[in-house]
Amino acid sequence: LGGDMLSIGQQIRREWEKQELQRLGFKVYAPHDDKGINDKANAKQDKLAERIVANDTEGMERSNIMIFDYLPHAQGTICEMGYAQRLKKESEKDIKIYVQCTDIRQGTGHISEEQDRAEFSINQYVYGVIMDITDGRGIQTFDEICEEVVLLYLAIQSTNAIATTHKARHLHR
Repeated sequence: LGGDMLSIGQQIRREWEKQELQRLGFKVYAPHDDKGINDKANAKQDKLAERIVANDTEGMERSNIMIFDYLPHAQGTICEMGYAQRLKKESEKDIKIYVQCTDIRQGTGHISEEQDRAEFSINQYVYGVIMDITDGRGIQTFDEICEEVVLLYLAIQSTNAIATTHKARHLHR
């Protein structure tokens, strides 16, 4: 679960997302729970950047599903999406990545005639990464993402049940 967590509002949002995913039955790595690096009032500052990278990278590498909240100012999250892109390409496991955007200006359809007056835009390289890591789905709402990960989980369970039944039939022959 990756996204901005530097404002009180975003901390509340990340916690709500984590709880919603746990309610749906998923085990969630949430960086905001890692008090060794993300207790901004009390975290040891010695080599903090290196510890953040190590812990968050390990969390991504252990994950089969990643959900990011793209916000233009969330530099760490944007960097993590780039790492996730490389990880997805090089990993032997099937990693599913989803991206939401909690910026209320995104997706309104408000398109200005003057390019400099656009209320929201995404750097096109970043958008290309988003399209790549999401297998062309692009930015979705959190509700859409939850629906998809539940369906993905059910499909995997069904496939595992079929494989187990098929294997059992072969063992009894």
